[in-house]
Amino acid sequence: MLPIVQLRHVTRDDVQRIARWLSDGEVSSRWFGHYACGDPVHRGYEPGLMLGASTEDWVRVFDRDRKRLIFSIYASDEGHIGECQAVFDENSDDVEISLLIGRKELWHRGYGAAAAIQLLDRIFYDFPADQAWVSVPEDNVAALRLFNRLGFSYVSDEVLCETPGGEELRTTILALPASEYQDRKLAQRPRGKIVTPIITVTGVPGSGVEHVARETARLLRANHFGSDLTDRIAEQLDRTPGEIESLEASYSSFWARILRASLEPWERYGFIDSTSDMFGPYPVIAEQFDAPDYLTKEEYIRGLCTVFSSAPKDRSLVISGHGAVAFAPRSRPAFHVLVEMSLDGRVRKAEFEDRMSGLQARRSLSRSDSEFKSIYKGLYGIEPTDLSRYDLVVNMDRLSVESAARIVSGAVSRSARSARQPQPELLPA
Repeated sequence: MLPIVQLRHVTRDDVQRIARWLSDGEVSSRWFGHYACGDPVHRGYEPGLMLGASTEDWVRVFDRDRKRLIFSIYASDEGHIGECQAVFDENSDDVEISLLIGRKELWHRGYGAAAAIQLLDRIFYDFPADQAWVSVPEDNVAALRLFNRLGFSYVSDEVLCETPGGEELRTTILALPASEYQDRKLAQRPRGKIVTPIITVTGVPGSGVEHVARETARLLRANHFGSDLTDRIAEQLDRTPGEIESLEASYSSFWARILRASLEPWERYGFIDSTSDMFGPYPVIAEQFDAPDYLTKEEYIRGLCTVFSSAPKDRSLVISGHGAVAFAPRSRPAFHVLVEMSLDGRVRKAEFEDRMSGLQARRSLSRSDSEFKSIYKGLYGIEPTDLSRYDLVVNMDRLSVESAARIVSGAVSRSARSARQPQPELLPA
């Protein structure tokens, strides 16, 4: 069994220990090292300088650097034992990882493997990345063996630099695709049926909910039901998309619901005959005539649930809108997300996209908000902004679509991991 480790936020005491460990040449050379041909140069920050850094500089390095994750490695029985990092490529979804176990007496005892697996889980499930790669000095045989056992494959050999004596220091590049890592994790789970989650994304008009859902699906490598749901429901019910849209629109306001309720009996069972009579107009039974078949709310909901349930169960599904938060199949785990954006933020967005005046945009969005809530209450039977229905609320006022999708995908991945049973070791026997 691998030892238990945790990846924690870096403290000043941790950095002080890192500086002390790196003063040992044998340790610094194992930091996937020789970055300056033998000098104990540390990636990401200089420990000696960081000890005296201001709070602002500390936050910038350890909290606000979106392209680099830095964690201290803690063992349950040994305390602080090392550090690991993930550096995101500027032009792709690849991530370089590196780690150091600073206490030599703990080498070759599985701590590096345990920390590497935790880091790979973070970058492949929380973000996720497409591929991880490492650059390991050729004389670090233990690290090469470790990453081979984790599933990394050889890519190339490169020259790092030359020592003052003219000797070349070489490194081996190894890479691991996310899909291969995840397949290995799945293959080593306890036998049994694997059920993937459904993620519902609900949002007010103008919040970018459809874009967030689509980007979340891409990050999670999931199927996405969004703007095409109307066509899917129509196909399931053997109806036209126009019929589906008309039904939804008939619940867009209080008066539309009243009108629909008053006409519903006549539309369903017959039509109004305007024959003059002392009792006025009267209904004529539809069987006597070729009256159109009537799409009911109940039929619509049945079709909606059937579409949701028919999605492949071997892949996660992201559904945007269409009352999915109320009708997601209970046979699969679900994670519900509400996407919010203030009216002022949406007005600015509408002005930018449609060149409307602020007053026009505000009136249009207020009307859209009212219709959105009315459809959810009348057709789906729920209050869409009831926060108790959601596992996560994302406010788009200060977020890009990409940032919001990363938050959602990370939360979904953490939720799925916390619900899983303890996993066996990733390393093969």
